[in-house]
Amino acid sequence: MKPNILALALVLALPATAYAQGHSHKGPNGGELIDVAGGHAEFVDTPTEIALHLSDEDGKPVPAKGATGKATILSGGKTETVDLAPAGGAKLAGALTKPLAAGDKVVVSARTADGRKIQLRHVER
Repeated sequence: MKPNILALALVLALPATAYAQGHSHKGPNGGELIDVAGGHAEFVDTPTEIALHLSDEDGKPVPAKGATGKATILSGGKTETVDLAPAGGAKLAGALTKPLAAGDKVVVSARTADGRKIQLRHVER
C-alpha cells in the first residue's frame, strides 16, 4: 500500500504542465477544458460523478465508446480510485462515493479507443 501512496505523491508533485499538454480554460459543459494529444478533455465533477468530455482539436465531440480510464483522488491523506467508462456520446464517467472538497487533488489517466493517452491533474476549488 505504501508504494502506491508514494507513487501518487510523486505524480501529484509534478507540475500540471506535465499532464496537460497546453493551456486550460472553461469548456462547454462548465468544466476545465484541457488540451491533450489530438484534441481536448473537459474535466467536470458533480457531487455524484467525475466526467471527461472528449473533443477533437476543432471542439467537435469524439465518441467515448471503447475508451477507458481511472481517476485517483487524494483527499484528506486518503486515496480513492474511480474507474471511468463510456457514459454515452463523448462522455467518460465514474461514480463518486462523496463530492470532491476544496483542495482535493485528482489525477486522471485515460486512453481513447484509438489509443491516445490522456493525462491530467485537477485540484478542486
